[in-house]
Amino acid sequence: MKRTFQSNINQPTQELTEQALKGMIEHPKNNELIDSYRLMKSKMAEAVAHQEVEEFVKSVVETQDYKSYLAEELRKDARRKNKRMPSDDLKRVQLYISQKKSSLPAVIPTVTHFTESADRWGRIGLWRVQKNGYLSALAVLDGDHVLNPEQRIEEWLAREDFDKLGIVWIFITPSGEGVKVVFKAREEWGNLQDNAYQMAEILGILDYCDSQTKNSDHAHFIPKASDVKYIDWQEFFTYENPVYEQKYGEAYRRGESEPTQPRWQELERQRRESRKQTAGKASTQIIDTTQPQVETPVELSEEDEAFIKVLNEYYGPNLPPHTKHDRMQTETSHWLCYYNDNDPQKAIAMAKRLDWVKEWNPNPGEVEDLCQSAAKKKLLTRYPKALKELMDKAGINLEQPVAVANNVNPLAVLPFERWCDTIESFFDVYPCLREVCEPHPRRLWPFLLFASAAMMGTCMDLTYYYFYANRGERTRLNYIIWGVGDPTSGKHTLERLMDHLLAPIISEGEIADDSTNTWKSETDAKGANKEKDLRPAIYNRMFGYRTSNSEFIRSLINCKEEVDGEMMGRHMVTVSSEKDLEIGKTGSWISKSNMILLSFHGEYDDQHYSNKQSVSGRYRVFWNMVETFTPPTLTKLVNERSVNSGLDTRTGTIPMGEEDFKMLPLGEKEDTKTAEYNKTLLQWSYKLDQRRGELPLWPLVEHVHKWCDDRRAIAEFNDRDKADWLLVKRCPYYGINVSAPWIDMRHWEEREKTGTYVIDDQDLALCNLVLDIQYRTQHFWYYELHRQYYENQLRDAAKQRRRTNKFVECFRQLPEEFTTEKFAQVFGYANNRSGQKTLERLLDDKAIERTMRGNYKKLVSEL
Repeated sequence: MKRTFQSNINQPTQELTEQALKGMIEHPKNNELIDSYRLMKSKMAEAVAHQEVEEFVKSVVETQDYKSYLAEELRKDARRKNKRMPSDDLKRVQLYISQKKSSLPAVIPTVTHFTESADRWGRIGLWRVQKNGYLSALAVLDGDHVLNPEQRIEEWLAREDFDKLGIVWIFITPSGEGVKVVFKAREEWGNLQDNAYQMAEILGILDYCDSQTKNSDHAHFIPKASDVKYIDWQEFFTYENPVYEQKYGEAYRRGESEPTQPRWQELERQRRESRKQTAGKASTQIIDTTQPQVETPVELSEEDEAFIKVLNEYYGPNLPPHTKHDRMQTETSHWLCYYNDNDPQKAIAMAKRLDWVKEWNPNPGEVEDLCQSAAKKKLLTRYPKALKELMDKAGINLEQPVAVANNVNPLAVLPFERWCDTIESFFDVYPCLREVCEPHPRRLWPFLLFASAAMMGTCMDLTYYYFYANRGERTRLNYIIWGVGDPTSGKHTLERLMDHLLAPIISEGEIADDSTNTWKSETDAKGANKEKDLRPAIYNRMFGYRTSNSEFIRSLINCKEEVDGEMMGRHMVTVSSEKDLEIGKTGSWISKSNMILLSFHGEYDDQHYSNKQSVSGRYRVFWNMVETFTPPTLTKLVNERSVNSGLDTRTGTIPMGEEDFKMLPLGEKEDTKTAEYNKTLLQWSYKLDQRRGELPLWPLVEHVHKWCDDRRAIAEFNDRDKADWLLVKRCPYYGINVSAPWIDMRHWEEREKTGTYVIDDQDLALCNLVLDIQYRTQHFWYYELHRQYYENQLRDAAKQRRRTNKFVECFRQLPEEFTTEKFAQVFGYANNRSGQKTLERLLDDKAIERTMRGNYKKLVSEL
């Protein structure tokens, strides 16, 4: 039997398979959308309750996700003939929240398939239109705002007659506040809405049964995998009852969706009566009940009046009774929302001015609900053809261009100018800093400060210091530096630094590669049965993405040198101006993600495989990385699902600045100044490569310890901000590791004369700059992700209801001291003797004790 779904509510329907449904409910992107939608709805509700809507809107507007959404919508608006996005932030935020749910795929369990039809733009497809749908004989009960939905479902699943109810699927809706039950419709119960009411009564949620889903073509957004509480895959996809389609199918294709049973018709009449009191207020509600309610009168312009006049001419004074609801739901409400930029208030006001709506006499709140539902849907990039013709007839000009804000700089929150000024003031203080930065645009200087330090620190990788987190162990100069910038932002600058600052390692690697390639050629030439030469004990330390684990670990295990009486592993290094995420999917780069995490502290890993090519052993992972990539790549690496892996706080993630629209100077054909700079970098790289032993950095360690404690106090003051405190904790490592090479070069001569050097205020100023850059950029990229992570933890904990059952509840109701009679009464036993075994079990479990014959005392309050 066929089932159908839409990958997006604006797309034609497709045949639904079991594999497709499983894929949709398990897809990480869909789960993320649902989690984000619930979180934003909850925050909006809290803001409304505490009258902090304005503050909430401001906080949302500042998030990177909202900025990306708004930029995309404004970009689409620029191509439209008339403005679609609302002008004020509140309405934009409301659309931002609602589009999270409307972006989900949707299933239509009640219909097997739709016949081809044309949409409003004349496109032929299997569009979701009731008059073209054929019933599947499955009905859907939509329980809206059900209290304790999980507890309700547990009770349903525990029913003795559950198997007889014909239920095939139960899930919690994306809002987290509703329950949907898909079940086999019964002919004797009536049409789909009759069946929904009947099942709702059986399950005890009749008061929550939503009648807005009465149409057979109603689509239901897919849930998360964890929200699917029951599903019978076989029955859901194979059940059929042709008799049901024969009996009710034609009525639905005529647009007749109302209940057919007198009992449920009376129920709806009573509901209409009860809604009359709130009908006036409903017209002023916006988007959903979690939003603030605005009761300002709607003023209509001359254009609005002209458009209403044209619509009245188009529809005429009246419509056939059975088509009015469908016409409003599928056409009029959408047209009015298109016309009014998804403003439901104005759409409702204009709908009530239409002649056919006045003659319709709809249920109280029905027009309001349909217009609000239409306003939740995402506007397409162009007007429906028929609507455009009507607007043209009304004399409404759609040719007005839309101004798109292009002066928004997302990096404005970071003090780039101050950082660059401070770096420039250090040019004559720290060797190589001018040579590293000056040939490149100022906006790259913060990143170049970090990237060059990582390369120099890799050259001097046989040095160490002692850190307060583990004073008994040598702390090494470890780095994971990411430069994040748009295309053409200058990521290629890494090539210059790599060629000169890593020259000793590159030179060693070339010798190792030549030796290895020669050995491979000679080994192959000898043939399979000849004795092979041993592989030369020379190792590469510089690796790109196309590196086998065997080669990489071989170098990690064997590249060691004794320093101050202890063997120290050498650092591997990866430098790339374009991080390759595709390599990680298959092939040689597999299983290095964990090694990246281990590299930050130089932690242990091991390898023991049976094949002869792999090297066996335990090793510490010393691996420095300097990489650049674009913001979308960063989103793939660190997002809501991966943020708690610890990778982000191990990195120095430095933005590469905002484009300044300045042309690089032409200069001379041969840049002698840059050539001199490169020569200086090359000389220092070989000097640093010979550096060994302990770095006298303890005063710097004390300084970063105080800095960290000060930030901890601020985080504690800010209502114990866990996200802030998390991002602070690892900043001291970068404060020291990035500063160390610069400080060591500055005091080079002093150390050669005296054997050590003294950290002074100038060095502390450099460390403060590094700490500030690291802390602020961590906040810029990752704070919101971590804040949401911790808020989700608290929210989940708050929602955890106490797990219970009937037996536990009865025990809880017992007084501290009770008699056999009281026990039988509470537990519902027919007489005292019936509960004797239960009493004995509780006595054995030490939950109660006997005080005297027929009298007991509770030893625990909860089982």
